[in-house]
Amino acid sequence: MERGNIPRKIKGFRDIDADLNELRQTIIREAARVYRSYGFEHWDTPVLEYADALGKYMPDEDTVDKGVYNFRNPEEEPVLLTDASEMRDADGKVVMEYHPLALRYDLTAPLARVYSERLWQDVRRNQIMESNAPLFRRFQYGPVYRYELKLLPGRLREFWQLDFDTVGTSDVAADAEACMILSDALEAIGMERGTYLVKVNNRKVLKGFLLSVGIATEEQEGAVLRVIDKLDKIGWDDMRLELGRGRVDTSGAAVPGLGLADATTNSIISFLKLATGVSSRAEVLQKFEQAAGANETAAEGLAELRKMDQLWATLGFDEERIVFDPSLMRGMAYYTGPVFEVESLLTYRDEKGRERKFGSICGGGRYDGLVEKLLGLKVPATGASIGVDRLAELLRMAKPGAVTAQGPVFIAYFDDDLQPEYYRIARLLRNAGIAAEVYCGNAKGFKKMKKQMAYADDKNCPIAVLIGGDEAAKGVATVKNLKLGKELESTTTDKQAWISSVQQEVPLADLVDYVKKQLTQ
Repeated sequence: MERGNIPRKIKGFRDIDADLNELRQTIIREAARVYRSYGFEHWDTPVLEYADALGKYMPDEDTVDKGVYNFRNPEEEPVLLTDASEMRDADGKVVMEYHPLALRYDLTAPLARVYSERLWQDVRRNQIMESNAPLFRRFQYGPVYRYELKLLPGRLREFWQLDFDTVGTSDVAADAEACMILSDALEAIGMERGTYLVKVNNRKVLKGFLLSVGIATEEQEGAVLRVIDKLDKIGWDDMRLELGRGRVDTSGAAVPGLGLADATTNSIISFLKLATGVSSRAEVLQKFEQAAGANETAAEGLAELRKMDQLWATLGFDEERIVFDPSLMRGMAYYTGPVFEVESLLTYRDEKGRERKFGSICGGGRYDGLVEKLLGLKVPATGASIGVDRLAELLRMAKPGAVTAQGPVFIAYFDDDLQPEYYRIARLLRNAGIAAEVYCGNAKGFKKMKKQMAYADDKNCPIAVLIGGDEAAKGVATVKNLKLGKELESTTTDKQAWISSVQQEVPLADLVDYVKKQLTQ
């Protein structure tokens, strides 16, 4: 049997229609405007990088080959030593290799490569040290790629992120600013205040608290963090069991526990619930302090949160927008200080009519160790990422039809002899900054007006220009306001009244001005 060449997409990838593209571009455009207003520059990086330049791990993986699309470079290149010189064999020949490449899995690892590559030689010459690492603030958007082994509903292997990062400062004012930027950007995109919350925690506070209850090693801490991070998925009761003696999941499989004492488990859960029913940031800070005691690491984290809170209060970012949440665990194994995540408060109905929460839509935090892996120099950094596709899906579900792609002004095709005139008019409209399209379908019966208007409707064209032999003889065009026509369909029952409202005969000399006025009404 002959192998079929079937038109199909790769699993985890999708086509993006005009409406979703318009929504995606709206998100990017409005957020980018906010980022620029805070002083961030727009940078781009390649989608393909040397695998080792992407770091030794992903935020949620132990090795770079897990969850990453990688392959060997078809071009053989020299192997470089740590001083960037070429490796040579015993005979003095340059050692060549087909280097492993990888599609970027986020926009932060390429940022670390950009920053490190720019400074690498100066660091080797000892001209740049931790004390004088330059400040770099950039934003970037674009597709990233992750090989998700299990494609759950809503999970994709290609999706867009929209990041902004500040590299080169340890001042938590940059972290506080990041939370304000997320709030400003989401509101600029169309999220109304009260429909989202920026939640903030601090790795240092949590680390200090865990030390105070006997979680002393990095290995123990990491194990506890991994269990707590599953809270949203497994709930409080199962999390308690996993911290303690273990549990049996719904499939009957045994899930081993960490074996913590009941008293330790109770202390951890009480800490995570500190902010339950508490909206005041000042009150949460007091509870943090009481729970963490005199631990030095926790005290450092608390001081950072107090400074952030002071900035927010000064600038009017109250608890309606930003709150402290000790149960926030997002990426705690990856971040080194403040951590923030934006939760949507909007809900939707699933296919069975059940009300569902949408959950997290963006987040970030301080990651002071990432650049060190490439540059050999510890450079502080903080930033955040908006999941463009996830946010677009939320906006589509919350506000169906709020953003749709507008088509061009549609110029119908009646007469072969008038074709040059149609294109002349389209040119005049484009010269005036108005998108215009002359219908050029070639299917049987393509000149039928019903087929042409269906095409214009499908493309969401706002206006149609109709010029047949009679109009051409009189030097006029019939202009239909298709957008207004759709709006009046539900309120106007008199067909003649509807036609007189949406259709007008316009002299060709006045056509461009008339169309421009109709588009701005």
